[in-house]
Amino acid sequence: MTDTPPRRLVLDSSAFFVQIPVDGELYTTHSVVAELHDVTSQARLELLRAQGLVVLTPAPLRCAEVRAAAAKSGDVTVLSPTDVEVLALALETGAAVMTDDYAVQNTAMRLSVGVVPVQMRAARKRKWKYRCSGCGRYWSHPGECEVCGAEIRRKF
Repeated sequence: MTDTPPRRLVLDSSAFFVQIPVDGELYTTHSVVAELHDVTSQARLELLRAQGLVVLTPAPLRCAEVRAAAAKSGDVTVLSPTDVEVLALALETGAAVMTDDYAVQNTAMRLSVGVVPVQMRAARKRKWKYRCSGCGRYWSHPGECEVCGAEIRRKF
């Protein structure tokens, strides 16, 4: 019998909304805890804290690293500050991220951070494209089209 080290996981909010078993070294951020408002997710939080869940705040330098990677993947406009902190904590702890958020998964892949889906299938790595909703031109960023003034939207 070989001794394998315990799995390290950083839990995103979605991990608290389902009753699936998780074990190993568990981490989350204070901003994730702040998102847990319903009784079920708060009860799950307390259960996991009793099992050793550690709540931490990642270093600002790691958050900047995550935002830079998200800018390259095109996910920077859809990642919340909580998402950025979850990914930054995964970098700090050397843990995988447990999430169903595809933007978090896509950015994690760019950072070489492991991903464990909660209930959905894992996302594939992708570089987002941006297209004007008016004239159909492609751009490298969201915003307002310089040609026709319509909204530039993210698309597959």
